[in-house]
Amino acid sequence: MTLISDTVATARRIGELDQYMAQHVLSASGEFVCRMLGGCRESVLGRGGASRPEAAFTAGQLSHVGHHYDLVVDGVPSRTLVIAMETGRAREGVTLKERHAEVMKSASLTFTARNPHMRGVTSALRLAVGREPGADRDGEQLRPDGTRVPVHLFDAYAMANMRLCSAVVNGTSKSLGNATMSRNCSPHMAATIKVLEPTLCIVQGVEVYKSLTALMSRRRQIAPHLEHARIAGLDTLVAAFTHPSAMRLTDHWGRLTSAPYLYQTVVPTMKTAYRWLRDEEGSRASPLEP
Repeated sequence: MTLISDTVATARRIGELDQYMAQHVLSASGEFVCRMLGGCRESVLGRGGASRPEAAFTAGQLSHVGHHYDLVVDGVPSRTLVIAMETGRAREGVTLKERHAEVMKSASLTFTARNPHMRGVTSALRLAVGREPGADRDGEQLRPDGTRVPVHLFDAYAMANMRLCSAVVNGTSKSLGNATMSRNCSPHMAATIKVLEPTLCIVQGVEVYKSLTALMSRRRQIAPHLEHARIAGLDTLVAAFTHPSAMRLTDHWGRLTSAPYLYQTVVPTMKTAYRWLRDEEGSRASPLEP
């Protein structure tokens, strides 16, 4: 396998996304500038914030973009964006740089020490570069041409949430998020996709997928759980799964054992996506002769 990482292109994308977020969500000084913030907060807490004392609303939790996001795997562009719903954490005003540090902290852990969500992300990312799920450290390392030290998979993908604010029951991670929040945040998701230009979107959660479909057009089913669609003017593959930490065991794939959803749904879908992207790239590179 040959790997190329275009860090210059990735740095440009991070700069563009940072500029968008500073203008529309969270300013460089930490001020919340999203014009929909009041409506989202009120949809969770009620007018004046007094009608739901059990609820907590946390604003401005931005995305993760790995420094090696712009990968080329065996000559094929491989830009993978994982889309989830919300962080569910109480920390607000999280910048792109801080979110990157959080994700890379998870990368420093062993597979089994990560939470179910990030274990599922690990499996999906291994599959996205043509590998099999596993707990071995070496299988999480990439060695792009020209790099002196290995690159962890977590530094070679992006992760964005449908909601850049979280709403939960106080003291828990139980979501109180709603359709208003998802709808209000959809322009930010569209802008993120426009900047990142993913070749593959991995959607985690049934409700996340429902929200994302509002931005999708020209949809074409390729396989169960996999379609080709246009989002924000960009053609991309969309692989739609349950969340890795789903409560129902039949839908849970944040582990490697006793995880039928991982092996019966995620693995075949991701392998189909891997082959499709290569076939599509080959057809562009070798057009039919007249």
